[in-house]
Amino acid sequence: MPEPASPRWRAAVDQVRGRLADILGTEPTPLDPRALASYHHRFRIKSGWRLPVDFGEREPRRIDVLIPAGFPSSRPQFGLVERPPFLTWPHIERDGSLCLLANMSEIDPDDPVGVVERLLGKSCSLVEDLLEGPMIERDFRDEFLTYWRYDRNAADSRLTSILSLKRPSREIRAWQAPNIRLLGETEAQVTEWLRNRYGPDPLRRSRFERGLLMWLDSPMLPAEYPRTARDVLGLADRCGGDVPGLLADLVSERQDNLVVAFAAEGRFGPGIVSVAIPAPRDSRRSRGRSTAPLSDGFRSANIPDGVLARRYLGTTKVVRDEPKRADAAWIHGRGHDPRTERLMAATVTVLGCGSVGAPVAVALAQAGVGRLNLVDHDELSWANVGRHPLGAASVRSNKAEALAAKLRVDYPHGRFEAFPVSAQTMLAAHEGCLDENDLIVSCMGDWRGETLLNDWHCRRGRPMPVVYGWTESHAAAGHAVAIVRGGGCLRCGLGRTGVPEFQVVNWPNDAGTTLEEPACGAHYQPYGPIELGFVSSLVAQLALDGLLGKIAISSARIYAALRSTVEDLGGRWTADWVREYPARVDGGAFVDRAWSSGPCVACSRPKTGPAEI
Repeated sequence: MPEPASPRWRAAVDQVRGRLADILGTEPTPLDPRALASYHHRFRIKSGWRLPVDFGEREPRRIDVLIPAGFPSSRPQFGLVERPPFLTWPHIERDGSLCLLANMSEIDPDDPVGVVERLLGKSCSLVEDLLEGPMIERDFRDEFLTYWRYDRNAADSRLTSILSLKRPSREIRAWQAPNIRLLGETEAQVTEWLRNRYGPDPLRRSRFERGLLMWLDSPMLPAEYPRTARDVLGLADRCGGDVPGLLADLVSERQDNLVVAFAAEGRFGPGIVSVAIPAPRDSRRSRGRSTAPLSDGFRSANIPDGVLARRYLGTTKVVRDEPKRADAAWIHGRGHDPRTERLMAATVTVLGCGSVGAPVAVALAQAGVGRLNLVDHDELSWANVGRHPLGAASVRSNKAEALAAKLRVDYPHGRFEAFPVSAQTMLAAHEGCLDENDLIVSCMGDWRGETLLNDWHCRRGRPMPVVYGWTESHAAAGHAVAIVRGGGCLRCGLGRTGVPEFQVVNWPNDAGTTLEEPACGAHYQPYGPIELGFVSSLVAQLALDGLLGKIAISSARIYAALRSTVEDLGGRWTADWVREYPARVDGGAFVDRAWSSGPCVACSRPKTGPAEI
């Protein structure tokens, strides 16, 4: 039994029908159930009308106004009745539905008549443009991935590409497995990605094949989509250069399956599609087995290259599909973030993988930093789980090793190395590794460790930025300090015991002091992951600025929580905060601040020699 219409739906439909009657001068023709059922839209079409529209042709065309069950909250749809075959015109789906709005476009549910009028106008304008013609080829090329998806004859969700979508055409590698089919540049790249993502087990059953990436000067039109292997050969000839020779060389391998990817630059960026060419098979049977026609008339090893190419690249039907992009440029900005290439080439070391350093490391990996060295000598305990990216599965594991393992799985295109040692050991035993960094982040919360790092940094002449991050009690304030060649070093702005010269919150009556567990020496800072999120974001943002060359002189960035939060915890603003930032006394603020310029005992030392630990 049909679902009864709501009063709101009926009222909206009545308003639209009345307005269409005014426009036409007569009642619009309602669509019968068969016509409604012909539209296979994700919103169930419940009602509609067929309208004649004069486009200056011999006969008027008809546009269907389609009202879904969720109207007026759901947008109305429109269909073109008299239309050419599918994929002759862009923006018309197989069932005749017109694509008028982007997926994320919103409508006004309180103005159903206005919405229908505006979209009906867009429908008429689209048909007029299509009849004129110039937009057809342009839009097919601009949105070529959409129309390829409409015409592909396979949709293997395992097919994934980590190819760099840049010229030129070139040989590639394809890896086939039950859980993934991966296209990559080289066997080494594919192997590293798979090991990061799945561990070593899948590589024991590795099956690498040679493939080809053809870079087209312009995206294919639907009429150019390859149906047979011979069509692929035609596209290779269209590319010219070395491409026909590369294809012939791959054919000579006589693989059971030859993958050819096609890439092209559209108006909105590059895209990639693919075809798989199965090795030709003869329909005749010999002793119950299929026989390949490739060698008919020749010894298998003596087939002339031209004959082999003609037979392999003949009338065999190809499998058209689209790889899911998993390359770094796509993951970190959909191919449109100009920072990605620079960040992927960067190396960052994070000292301290606790409740501040670990989220910072995760944020940098998500931003696209290509190589992270993670340093921490401590193990994850149950008390850490509530405010750490690692969960219960990593308890009793070294923080640096567990975090590196997680990031390898989550971002298999990156390089993540763990150093389960202290900062002192890192500076003594792995100084060369630190020298290779583009930036170092210190979230140790340890005065001795950060003093050693700062002294090392100064002696080396501050060759790269170092960003230090820490929280005040309850994470009611957070600090990030970037130390670069110009300006002071870390110790210029800290007291002799590591207390910052500038603080945001005072804690009368010891309200914000470090707390102690019922065990000797077991101290901790009281705050949760929500409060901490502001601080880790503060540090990560300053680190990103340092990597991108936006910091010319040592500087600080500070986060202050809402005043109500501070007061509820028993704290109050320091006199320094009120004096320097009177407009920020309500809190909830981020400020940039100059860092003390010294010189202090550390940055006045000679800038030579290895670290003295």
